[in-house]
Amino acid sequence: MRHTFLKAVFGLAALLLSLGACAQDIIVTTDARKIEAKITEVTKSEIRYKEKDYLDGPTFVISTDDISSIIYANGKVVLYSQPSTPAPKPEPDPEPVPEVRQSVIDESIAEITLLSGRTITAHIVELRSDHVTYAMDGDERILPASQLAKVTFLHNGQVKVYNQDAAATMMPKPKAAVTQSEQPEPTTAHTSGRIYRDGREYMHNNRFISSKEVARILEREDKAAYKQWKKADGMLIGGGVCAGIGSGLVLGGLFSLTSGNAAPCLIIDCCALLPLGVGLGLCLGANAQYNKAIDIYNSKYDQAAVQLQWHVAPNEVGLAIAF
Repeated sequence: MRHTFLKAVFGLAALLLSLGACAQDIIVTTDARKIEAKITEVTKSEIRYKEKDYLDGPTFVISTDDISSIIYANGKVVLYSQPSTPAPKPEPDPEPVPEVRQSVIDESIAEITLLSGRTITAHIVELRSDHVTYAMDGDERILPASQLAKVTFLHNGQVKVYNQDAAATMMPKPKAAVTQSEQPEPTTAHTSGRIYRDGREYMHNNRFISSKEVARILEREDKAAYKQWKKADGMLIGGGVCAGIGSGLVLGGLFSLTSGNAAPCLIIDCCALLPLGVGLGLCLGANAQYNKAIDIYNSKYDQAAVQLQWHVAPNEVGLAIAF
């Protein structure tokens, strides 16, 4: 009986010790973390504790500024004051807006036009029918109306006219509108004069010109000569094509010599003689046609003009025929 009672007492004590060992404190930090620990010391500025799973281990220290609350093992809750939200920094004063200076138009500035044609730009102090008072370089001066033509204010263009007849003569007269019938007829450059040819060079009106300029002159002044010129162009192009074909055949014949047989070369070169001859003939004919076109154009300058000229002398009067 006695042994049974002792066992019950020792079992109850072990249970109480286990419950005490399981009891723990909870530290809630300001960032909502929960630390399960055994608090060993509490001061105004810090809390010392041990980790619940290592009570024999080191002691940790946490500042009370970082603690939101403590829940003790017996259920007691201690709240710590939350750090006050820092007051927002005052916004800096806006930078002052620079003052925009507006240009002020001086309404008193005017141009004073004298009858002599001289113009004075100055500040008008007084404007009267018999005189004008103006300021220049700090001095006030007076001009009588007899010397004035007009006063023009620059800010609005307002004009005060003195001696109206004299001022009217000084003002530029508007240009009269020119009707279509009065407009001068446009003049067109007319090219005239013989064309001289020396080989590939052409001269007209004492200056050297190109073959393209010769063609433009012929087209503008002599259609027959221009037609002959275009015929020469066609013959020259045809001669160039034939000469190109013949030259190609000659090169082909020379290339055939690499085979060591001269017969193909002779045959090809003989065939090349025909286009070469035709090309040469066309080129010579084109040159003759160019000369013929220029001759046709120059023929109008070669015609003799018959003129009657009176010859008067102190003792005789005669009629001469000039060719």
